Amino acid sequence: MKLVSLTLQHFRNHLKSSFEFGGGANVFLGDNGQGKTNVIEAISYLCLTKSFYAAGDSLALAFGEELFEVEGTFLPERGTPSMVRVAYSGGRGEKVFSINKRSIEPFSSVIGRFPVVICSPEHAPITTAGPAERRRFVDFVISQSSAHYFQTLMEYRRVLRQRNKVLSEAKASRKEPGSATGPWDQQLVTLGSSIICKRNEFVTEFHDYIESAYHHLVGLDEQPTMVYEPMVTISQGLQEAHVAEELLSQLEARRIDELRLGATLVGPHRDEFLLTINGLDLRKFASQGQHKTYLVALKLGEFFYLKDRCHETPILLLDDVFSELDRTRAQSLLSYVRELSQTFITSTDPHFFDEALSFGDRDRKFSIRGGAAVEYQPVAAI
Repeated sequence: MKLVSLTLQHFRNHLKSSFEFGGGANVFLGDNGQGKTNVIEAISYLCLTKSFYAAGDSLALAFGEELFEVEGTFLPERGTPSMVRVAYSGGRGEKVFSINKRSIEPFSSVIGRFPVVICSPEHAPITTAGPAERRRFVDFVISQSSAHYFQTLMEYRRVLRQRNKVLSEAKASRKEPGSATGPWDQQLVTLGSSIICKRNEFVTEFHDYIESAYHHLVGLDEQPTMVYEPMVTISQGLQEAHVAEELLSQLEARRIDELRLGATLVGPHRDEFLLTINGLDLRKFASQGQHKTYLVALKLGEFFYLKDRCHETPILLLDDVFSELDRTRAQSLLSYVRELSQTFITSTDPHFFDEALSFGDRDRKFSIRGGAAVEYQPVAAI
């Protein structure tokens, strides 16, 4: 899949910017705060219906404007082009997403249709912070490749909110909830067991993708692993019925604690994914460079995982990634990704890319200044 064109209007600091992209590396250069990441963010709107880092759509609306629009044309490996438009009205607080001029609802149905892999400083907490960040990463990858998992996950979160509400009200009133949690208990167990089994399957399959990407970046001296640590005992051939039994048993065992805290303490929302290098916990023992390399390896693993399962090559969005790698690793990564997929890169360093790439039809360079974009035009040889 390739994104062949993009237009932004009143999006962040872009009054109106238009791009025609090449099929290789598309590099956005400029000082900090000029609007480079805004272009990457706009592409995420086309692929995911939302920003990859902003909390709300209103934050992407240019100051003093009523409406932002993002439009782009995707060219799939098979089939016809898709003209995608996202528009948000600040006054009404409404967003519209359309494909080939047909409004799409719900927005969740878009997930996985335009597979994308995003790596930015916003994703650093995946390797450095608490388990919620790693759960979010795993859930996002699986959701892009499995509509069933995504729907199960959304339903689980709804049930979890309702069950937490019952427990919170019981805590506030200092009364037993009685049978009020019963219906939510069963749904939590059924949906939760499905999620746990899928996550377990994912980690088993994903190991080879991480290992291959990490070794490509740094060689064979370091061995990365991802270990799934759910609240239930897991093994090969894990069955949902067994997981459901264990979850139900734990709900009963933790009932007093849940009533005391007013929150659900059992389920896949409490899972951990332990990341290690040579058997050592990444969060406790890894250097800053190892954290960055591991994050990039996770994202490259995500790329190949989605490519194999979505039957479409994802596009890569790399926001300020190369500046945080040493020159050797940066060169290795750039030469690798530009051959894999259409890639969009932001950077403040033009010299590195001028040395590494020959800009033309396939690889293109754009200067971003104050929300205005200018494409570099190579001088024809005489």
